[in-house]
Amino acid sequence: MNGHIANAVALVCAGNQFLAGKSIEGFWPGASVFNFMKLVEFRHPPASGKDADDYPLVASDPIEWFEMLKPWCNGLRLHNVKPIRGPNQQTDTPDRMLAGFVGGGQRWLIEAVGKSESEIWEAFHRLGDRNDPERRIWKCTHILQSRLPRAEIDVDATPTLDDAVDRFRKALVRIETYARDEKYDNWADIFNEATDTIDAAKPMIEQGDMARFTGFDDRQAAVFEACSRAWVFGGIGSWNDLGGGERYDRVSQALYDSLNACIAALANSTFKA
Repeated sequence: MNGHIANAVALVCAGNQFLAGKSIEGFWPGASVFNFMKLVEFRHPPASGKDADDYPLVASDPIEWFEMLKPWCNGLRLHNVKPIRGPNQQTDTPDRMLAGFVGGGQRWLIEAVGKSESEIWEAFHRLGDRNDPERRIWKCTHILQSRLPRAEIDVDATPTLDDAVDRFRKALVRIETYARDEKYDNWADIFNEATDTIDAAKPMIEQGDMARFTGFDDRQAAVFEACSRAWVFGGIGSWNDLGGGERYDRVSQALYDSLNACIAALANSTFKA
């Protein structure tokens, strides 16, 4: 999956570990999802409401943010929503076709869940020094978007992991069948491997520090791996490059939608409050 999505999943899952009193020593900046990240910070919007004014810094890194949340936050949840496009950005291009570009695809929001109120945070990525000697070329600022009654968000909570995985698996089978029919055997093999990983209920490859920091059990790790394998929505050379008519659009959109839902449900399966 794209780096900014993996970042969001890691933040939510590791944050839930931290808030539950478990060790995530080395998470920042050592976790592999941050290999190319120079900065991951958290800011409030200007009190003036003017974008040109300073955004006050509230946490300079994820651990400081987790510490700030700990006195009141029960845990973190991940949500994906349709992007907001400005008047000069109107296009009939589906979100899945833009997912490989910075700022493209759906929006990913992190909810810090309190007893009665939640904070909604959104990450904004920007390119830093391309010549950074450690190749940490990306900077990410999370900005508080709103505070809402928790009950409002609970109503729209993502589906259970079981339901999301079932929908994801069905989409994988259908898009694999389409790929076989069109002789896209390399792609079909990718979809089949994702299905096999789900069915095995354990990861096929070493998960590295992702399992350690997130606390995933074997099944959760398998779902994460399957999502990573099946994320074929990029730029040049990706599944998006193929095209192919109404059936292609139908199975591609079904996979994209089910993938987003499954990623959110996986992250939220670590929320225990």
